[in-house]
Amino acid sequence: DNGFAGVANAKELRKTIATLRRRNTPTTFKWVKGHSGLEGNDKADTLAKMGSEKTEQDEVDLLIPPSLCVTGAKLNSMTQTRAYKTIRQIKMSKNHYQKAMDRRNTRINMGRAKSVVKEIMGAEPSSKMLWRSLRHKDFSRKFRYFIWMVAHEGYKIGNYWQNITNFEHRTNCHPCGVPESMDHILTECQCPGQQQIWELTKELCIKKGIEWNEPSLGMILGAGMIKPTKQEGQPSDGDARFLRVMASESTHLIWKLRCERVIKGRNSPSPEEITRRWKKSVEARIELDRLMITTQFRKRSLSKGLVERTWRRVISDEDNLPEDWTGEAGVLVGRRSGQG
Repeated sequence: DNGFAGVANAKELRKTIATLRRRNTPTTFKWVKGHSGLEGNDKADTLAKMGSEKTEQDEVDLLIPPSLCVTGAKLNSMTQTRAYKTIRQIKMSKNHYQKAMDRRNTRINMGRAKSVVKEIMGAEPSSKMLWRSLRHKDFSRKFRYFIWMVAHEGYKIGNYWQNITNFEHRTNCHPCGVPESMDHILTECQCPGQQQIWELTKELCIKKGIEWNEPSLGMILGAGMIKPTKQEGQPSDGDARFLRVMASESTHLIWKLRCERVIKGRNSPSPEEITRRWKKSVEARIELDRLMITTQFRKRSLSKGLVERTWRRVISDEDNLPEDWTGEAGVLVGRRSGQG
């Protein structure tokens, strides 16, 4: 009734349904408990395990005879959300959209992200998984837009200006004297901001017990898929969420400082101002998390336990806070003593 818009493995499901419809006799299904010793269920588990361990996909015939192909959804079951997803899916299937997703620079950037994720996690993610991770719910809306533009090299920086008359001077980062690529802005630039923000982030990760990986463009693009390594014990879901939040907030602040300096012509901020703004951005996320512990946000709400695990060992004066500090407004991010 609802069609296949937004349904995972839609092509395979369509083929399965068409195969069942082709049968002349009734087909019945029976639910069985997993790992119950049934021969058929055990064989299905074995086949599923074999499939998950394959390094290359099997070639499967997914063609469906027109007489068995059911498209669309029933009008009486259509909602605005479902209609939007259907229209978006149709647009995404167009050739011009697929070509945009397969641009050379986009392939290079996503390849770098895959390489970093594989190096840290031990397995290379699929393109679909990686693109989905750019829209991770732990990222702010502004960062999701920013990282999508970065993946496509959509910002007008560096070599974009090289062949535009009277604007060639915008190609290079003037303080550093090299082309201003996104990699340079976020991880290499010597202007105030970039190095200090990553040092602040590193310090907080170490305080939480998370091993630090030097930032790169590939790591930033793959931040939604990277799980941290703990100095002691196994990482929790809160540790993984903390790393995603810190990577995204720090990256976006570096970009904002660059735009203020280059586009708005402002003077470079002092080290004290950079630290103040970094702390403000992190504390804003702590406050947002605290406010999201409510059922009124429904699917977007956060559990109290997840919020506590995310910020454990990094909030200021944690030992003297109430046991349920999530009910306290104005919780601050802590740093090692003597560093403000």
